[in-house]
Amino acid sequence: EPLANELFAATQTSYAQASSGKSATPPLVAWINFTPKSAWSAESFVVSQASYKTRMVTDVGATNLNASTALAGIAGLMVTDAVSGKPASGKTYTIPTNGTKT
Repeated sequence: EPLANELFAATQTSYAQASSGKSATPPLVAWINFTPKSAWSAESFVVSQASYKTRMVTDVGATNLNASTALAGIAGLMVTDAVSGKPASGKTYTIPTNGTKT
């Protein structure tokens, strides 16, 4: 257990030092995933604003995409809890595609 405590403390220190510091123009971060069409789901892009992800972004001095504003008005947009039934877990924004190339 002493080794585990030492490793955990070192990890916490490294995490705290990862901050990019204050910047006049902090980086804007969006957690985006592409889901190809399958037997289980339609093709879509997914923007995750899970609480643990948005916290990592702010912990390093960056800015999270405001998905509710940036994605407003997109036809077919589906907004769900990152963990079903747990609003504190954050939100997931699913953007359907039409599956065609432009």
